[in-house]
Amino acid sequence: MSYAPATRQTIRLDEGDVTILLPADLSRKSIGILQTQLEMLAAGLGSSSGKHDRSCLQGLAELAAYVADR
Repeated sequence: MSYAPATRQTIRLDEGDVTILLPADLSRKSIGILQTQLEMLAAGLGSSSGKHDRSCLQGLAELAAYVADR
């Protein structure tokens, strides 16, 4: 199976960089799956920084949607 080029996004945080590599041709279904997985990851993070981390991960899901619309 052949894949389209990927989009790489690096987000700089106080604790270190987070690099996301997304397929350039995500389907709406895949975006939904990605968003669910990111929300589950955020929910599992420590409660001391949970709200901030959830907003960062929501931003990643929105980034995936943006890339899919291009």
